Amino acid sequence: MTVDDHDVAGFQGLMRSLNLDSSEFKQYDPSSFPTYSFEQLSNLKLEIESQLRILFNLLEQKYGANMETRLVSSDGFPRSDIDVVSIRLIRVQIIRLKNDYKELLKVLDSKVAEEFSRRQSEVGDEQVQTESRQPQQQQKRSQQQANPTIPFAQVKEVVSGGPAESAGLHEGDLIIVFDNDIHALNHDKLSKLVERVRAKPGEKLSVSIKRGDKILDLTLDTNATWDGKGIGCRIVPV
Repeated sequence: MTVDDHDVAGFQGLMRSLNLDSSEFKQYDPSSFPTYSFEQLSNLKLEIESQLRILFNLLEQKYGANMETRLVSSDGFPRSDIDVVSIRLIRVQIIRLKNDYKELLKVLDSKVAEEFSRRQSEVGDEQVQTESRQPQQQQKRSQQQANPTIPFAQVKEVVSGGPAESAGLHEGDLIIVFDNDIHALNHDKLSKLVERVRAKPGEKLSVSIKRGDKILDLTLDTNATWDGKGIGCRIVPV
């Protein structure tokens, strides 16, 4: 067995010990994604997102950890106050799924354009002209299927009177998309988010967040005047 095989077997054993169906957590071959249809890719996207949600919740709620939690003490030994083995197995699976998810989105994005072109060809010129009043809405709906829905950051320490509070952000909110295009697959350890805020002083930035079971779209006004610094909250990776 390779190290990866041990990780897979260990993860499956962990899921069974938690009374979870290990067969629901799959291994994917990204090289096969281009052979799938648009519908198959869309369903696969939802499948991976569901697995990631379960694993992120399990990591946080059962093991009190996240992707950044240190697994060793200051003297270099495995921590005794957390389940290091289980946390590591879950994190390895999350990393695998996120990598597969990234590759899937690339393929799905190209399939969106193909699907729209195919649909135009099928309906003919007359029907295309009839639908031309709403092509942007159609494309937006198709493209939304490829948009990430996995949180990448959490809001902490919201300051009273600051821009974050004015936007409606609450402590514990999970950020899914920041300013339309910063998400779990490209935030670069939150540096892209920080750069975007600095690059757009005085502008309004859209923020899509998860709060409980709800997805909310908020607007952060960086032009808001207040006595503090920054946007009035601390943001940490998840």
